[in-house]
Amino acid sequence: MTASLSGQVILVTGSTRGIGRATAEAAAALGATVAVHGRELAQVEAVCGEMGAGSCIPLAADLDDPENAAALVDQVVERCGRIDGLVNNAGGGRPVAFRGLDLDSWRATQRVNLESAFAASRAAYRVMRRARRGSIVNMASLAAHGPGGWMGADYAASKAGLVSLTRSLALEAARFGVRCNAVSPGFIETDMTGELTDDQRQRLRVPLGRLGTPAEVAAVVMFLLSPESSYVTGQAIHVNGGLSMYG
Repeated sequence: MTASLSGQVILVTGSTRGIGRATAEAAAALGATVAVHGRELAQVEAVCGEMGAGSCIPLAADLDDPENAAALVDQVVERCGRIDGLVNNAGGGRPVAFRGLDLDSWRATQRVNLESAFAASRAAYRVMRRARRGSIVNMASLAAHGPGGWMGADYAASKAGLVSLTRSLALEAARFGVRCNAVSPGFIETDMTGELTDDQRQRLRVPLGRLGTPAEVAAVVMFLLSPESSYVTGQAIHVNGGLSMYG
């Protein structure tokens, strides 16, 4: 990619490890000022130290309360006077059978995966709309486009909702020069897949024959944040080694 993010201010939620950290590192490498977020400030500051403190803004918040996600955006704008990019990456889930779900755990998943993204997007959109520019990228999942499979129904539903939110916001925001897209990773080498056995990995039947890397997902996010994707909005881009070809 030849585009630069120099001068841009980008918030990446859930960015102390995995895909989020790779995304924050890639944005900083392209010249952006990056707000790095995690639950614990000490951990966030350690990550910023490793990335280079000059390009990082450390922020801590528990997104189990979605209003904290909006507050993150407000902090970035207060400090930098602008926000050019938002990556709603924070989230999580665990494999659980439908019969094992209860309403409290269902709601907890929606709060972190969907409601926090909504709250942050709403806050960022208000600023971006006035500026008539900006890019919001939501981290969805292969699970958003079919049954949960390896993950629970709560996780799949939250990610499907995130794809729908992406398209709804993209349609409204387009006339103001604000774009919104989603990225749907498949099986990526992160903490969530670290416990897969060799046999389980084989049974995934990934056409490219391996799990993806966080950097490979981050590269797609960089495209969506950059001017090179200036005519792309309302899309959910699959990064899954071809798994989505199975339907």
